[in-house]
Amino acid sequence: LQSLPIQTPAYPDGLTQREVEVHSISGGKTDWEIGEELFISVSTMGNHVSNILNKTGAVNRAEAASHAISTA
Repeated sequence: LQSLPIQTPAYPDGLTQREVEVHSISGGKTDWEIGEELFISVSTMGNHVSNILNKTGAVNRAEAASHAISTA
């Protein structure tokens, strides 16, 4: 029995699916608000934001948002 490879979607800049979710709903919301919406802690939210900034080379959320628009 041969198993087929699992295909995972390719996201820009090596972002994970969860990081893309965080990034897509973050527009002006606080970490707490986003965490509530995604059912994750503020600490986990902070980790996701940090990863997004590192992977996109952005220095802040506004720059990350601008980057997302330019790569869409």
